[in-house]
Amino acid sequence: MNNRVTILCSGFGLGFYVPGLLLEAKLHALGLQAEIEVFETLMPDAKKEQTDNSRRAYQQSFAVALTSQKIPSDIRSSLDEAAVEQLLQQWQQEERQRFIVLSGHWVHVMDKYRAVAGFPVEAELLYIDAELSPSWKNLRKVKPAYAEGYREVHMYDLTNRGILYRIDAGPEEPLPVSARNGRLVMHGGGWGIGTFREKFAALEAAGYKLDIAAYSTEEIGPAIQGRRYYMNDPQWRTWKRDGSGQYTFPPFAEVTGNGENRFPPCEHYAEGMFGVIRQASAVISKPGGGALIDSLASGTPLVLLDPFGPHEQINSDLWVELGYGIRYGEWAATGFDPAALRRIADNLESARGKYPDYAVSYAEQLSAAEGRS
Repeated sequence: MNNRVTILCSGFGLGFYVPGLLLEAKLHALGLQAEIEVFETLMPDAKKEQTDNSRRAYQQSFAVALTSQKIPSDIRSSLDEAAVEQLLQQWQQEERQRFIVLSGHWVHVMDKYRAVAGFPVEAELLYIDAELSPSWKNLRKVKPAYAEGYREVHMYDLTNRGILYRIDAGPEEPLPVSARNGRLVMHGGGWGIGTFREKFAALEAAGYKLDIAAYSTEEIGPAIQGRRYYMNDPQWRTWKRDGSGQYTFPPFAEVTGNGENRFPPCEHYAEGMFGVIRQASAVISKPGGGALIDSLASGTPLVLLDPFGPHEQINSDLWVELGYGIRYGEWAATGFDPAALRRIADNLESARGKYPDYAVSYAEQLSAAEGRS
């Protein structure tokens, strides 16, 4: 069997894109051929523009973002059938047989491929969140038995309230509390949504210095002592390859509201916002799947804001139960006590090496399958 691994990502949120890049890098390091595909490349330009418009609307109103999850949708209406057919022909010619699927949107395409491939196709459905995110829930509405013929892999065990797998974010080890800078990172995930912008004043009044993710230059206000802003290149898109034909982490930089900001390429994850996170005392954000991955990989506590839908509520509940995070309201009730963050950091420190690396487990699984054949 062809052991080249195709990782199917989505750019609807960085939480379904960045983990694909991290898996690709780790599988390469383990000696496997791997590459990612991004779902939005199968959408016509008008649909991509609509995605951009939705992103801006969700940034401006968290209520609008939450409402959008309740609207039934079938992603198949957004597909460019000619682009889908071209991709399936390419896979067939290259005899692609192994896939890791991070978004439910891709299952429609995978079903077509399995029907025409002419050889065995093995795919794992990897659930990044503790509960099904909207792409999987919408898929289940139109195809209740969508997982038939696939292997489902959960990163979290809700029955036993634990973690089954982690995703390696790179070679950098988590920093001990004593080596951290005492700052707080504030962000709204890849799309910049949530209530994090409402918390700046209270945290600064409590004496904390903030590292804030900005999603447009308009968000950068007048200079405030101790406040820093960071931003991904606003012109970058998940579905665009670089000059060498590769998908990349977003170009990233510390930014100001005055003058021209430049965004150098980000070749390694630690060169982006993750590098800022691993130096901080905590991250304040909504509880997305990507935030959980970053928290565990960096050993950085999560202060959990309002969730973006039921799946993020379950993420939040799990992180609090494990002792890896604290809800913002509960922390505020302590007067934003830094000792609470230190206790969580100690829990994360104790968790180092406790959970298996998904990419390593996947590679071992392939090796065992080759040994049996």
